[in-house]
Amino acid sequence: MYNKLYAHLEKNNILAKEQFGFQTNTSTEKAAYVMINSILTALNDKFKVGGIFCDLQKAFDCLNHKILLDKMKFYGIHGKFYALIESNLTH
Repeated sequence: MYNKLYAHLEKNNILAKEQFGFQTNTSTEKAAYVMINSILTALNDKFKVGGIFCDLQKAFDCLNHKILLDKMKFYGIHGKFYALIESNLTH
């Protein structure tokens, strides 16, 4: 399932470059490096820097399943794969 979904997302260029999870050649280390580099660049350019950090460890637990299913349809995920995910989320 993962391989099929990932191939669809990659083929249709759906994932943002800022999305570090679940992609080839990405890691939490790379995400941290990009963030720190952006902060240091801004500070070197005399900008003020602020941040808000949220713990999203349990984010999927509070995700609205209807919204997720609507997003899947919007991004062209349908057929048996969609039905399988829908069944899993609604039952």
